[in-house]
Amino acid sequence: EVIREHNRLYYQEESPIVSDMEYDQLFHALARLEADFDMMDENSPTARLAVLTSEQFQKVRHIYPMISLDNTYSAGEVRDFEERMRNILRKNLQNLGDFDYYIQPKYDGLGLALVYQYGVLVQGVTRGSGVEGEDVTLGVMEIANIPKKIDALRSIERMEIRGEVMMSRKTFDRVNAERLSAWEKLFANPRNAASGSLRQINPLITRTRSLEFFAYAIPQIEQNIDGNFSISSYHEMMELLEKWGFERQDFSFKIVKGINHLIQVIERETKWYLSEKANTEQKNYFDFDIDGMVIKLDDMKMWDILWRTEHHPRYSIAYKFPAKQVRTKVISIEHSVGRTGAVTPVANLEPVDVTGVIVKRATLHNYDELVKKWVREGDSVFIMRAGEVIPEIVSVIVDVRDGSEKEVFPPETCPICSTWLEQEEGKVAIYCPNKHCPAKIQGQLEMFVSKQAMNIDGLGEKQIELFLELWWITDFASVFSLKKYRESLLEIEGYKEKSVNNLFGAIENARNTTLDRALVALGIPNVGKKTAKQIAQLFSDVSDRDALLEKIFVVTEEDLLNLADIGPETARAFVNFMSDNWKIVENFFQELHFSFVHQKKSDSSVLDGKSFCVTGSFDTISRDEIHSMIEQNGGEVRTSVSKNLDFLIAGEKAGSKLEKAENLDVKILALDDFFELIK
Repeated sequence: EVIREHNRLYYQEESPIVSDMEYDQLFHALARLEADFDMMDENSPTARLAVLTSEQFQKVRHIYPMISLDNTYSAGEVRDFEERMRNILRKNLQNLGDFDYYIQPKYDGLGLALVYQYGVLVQGVTRGSGVEGEDVTLGVMEIANIPKKIDALRSIERMEIRGEVMMSRKTFDRVNAERLSAWEKLFANPRNAASGSLRQINPLITRTRSLEFFAYAIPQIEQNIDGNFSISSYHEMMELLEKWGFERQDFSFKIVKGINHLIQVIERETKWYLSEKANTEQKNYFDFDIDGMVIKLDDMKMWDILWRTEHHPRYSIAYKFPAKQVRTKVISIEHSVGRTGAVTPVANLEPVDVTGVIVKRATLHNYDELVKKWVREGDSVFIMRAGEVIPEIVSVIVDVRDGSEKEVFPPETCPICSTWLEQEEGKVAIYCPNKHCPAKIQGQLEMFVSKQAMNIDGLGEKQIELFLELWWITDFASVFSLKKYRESLLEIEGYKEKSVNNLFGAIENARNTTLDRALVALGIPNVGKKTAKQIAQLFSDVSDRDALLEKIFVVTEEDLLNLADIGPETARAFVNFMSDNWKIVENFFQELHFSFVHQKKSDSSVLDGKSFCVTGSFDTISRDEIHSMIEQNGGEVRTSVSKNLDFLIAGEKAGSKLEKAENLDVKILALDDFFELIK
């Protein structure tokens, strides 16, 4: 009964209250119970697809049932899937070798069947119960990438094409913004938005929603019913659909040979899906939600032998990626002050496992976002780890509110130092203007010691908090005087001789640095690693620290705007920072031993227009040094591998970037090859 209710909420109400993974766990638990107690029932959700139709549209019975796929979250269970197929096939076939598998994305959309009569599109029917769906023909006619006529089918009385209706995430954001401004209920996700947009009485609304269709099945051919086409493999069927005018994303489809190769692909794609770059790459190349991979035996002659159960085919399975979205509860919402003074709402959550990490807090970015997502203390919410790093609240499960939830409003004063907060005209953020706010100083010092800045191991959040409380550090320069408290530090519980020596060694090593790192460490608004390298070019003629200090405080906005990729806002922020914090900068720089060699801008342009990514380790040189050499010779440094990358410089233990470069035919260089390029 619980599963039936979740089916109703997901498909009819379009308001799910559990994640896909939680639903699948319930479904599999029911299947195990029925098997253990021999209690299979033809009315069970495991034997029948959920009845998903509403009363709004005319019901249409499918000629060929639209059954679902079995699914798994485990690579090991994919091996079990192959073994089940082999056990059946051995009874009919001899000398089974490695299977060819066709892999495609598992679209998170709305299942749809298209009916063509003599090559003309005449009907569109939702999957519905799998036996019976809804007639949504008027809406289907408004989907631009669905062919309305197919010349190759002019002589065929009836042909059915199946696939998935999708809404891009860009369109989803636009539609929800429009609904928010009209005080309408927001769609929970692109899948629900696609369903709601297709099932409109007024098809003109469907037209504005920019839906797209991706085809993946021809039931007459799959079930060996139509003899008009000589198709023996699934990849041939996909090629046929492409010839008929159905859109296909080539980069997402591939054939792999053998179970071991298949498992390698599963593990690699799972790692990519959970990685920080997945969101960016998916948005650039395929801005639609996918939640796994569909794995199909490519040889369709074997399909006839394997056939299917009542619920799913035996020749195909869906491998689902670990859930990025899970359900939890907002315990409280606090106001956090960052290093720039910006005050942001942060939700404290009931601890929950998200892709292998226990999450207790989630950002809400700003108070406009708090209002937009309508988050209250006590709410049940879906959360995800954006780019596998920063937990954020995706949406509120409004339907389970019981009235005990508390609305949260922006503070008027800083929650740390009680200073009145300010807001710049035209900006969303509210911020604390107090330079001496303890929270700002804490955040600035955390940025200061980070890997991309001074890279001081052993000086983390807790240590900085302790040293601030003891007044051992007060600003950047004071970090380099910490060693005078060595004996006092050793008396504090948890600080041993070795760890203290390592800390002070890391601080001393940090004195030897470059100007761009020092600029990043200062935490100047809009000045990150790449911008700092650009600004450092202004000091290519400087050879000592005193000359640097003399010049850095007289740099003008015009000087900065003459540099590539430096805009007015960044130029203004830099000049204002140096003017307002000249004493802090001077004291900090006096503690450093600058290396000015890397700042000298080379006249060489041998690498102009070429992009490089560096991966692995090198015995004689650091990655940063290689990056500097690339930039000095006119090249561009990138952090990820894509088909547009020109070269990958690979060292020892290169890993997944090397493998991806090989798959994309990116030219791979050893370090010696790179040196030859810049001779």
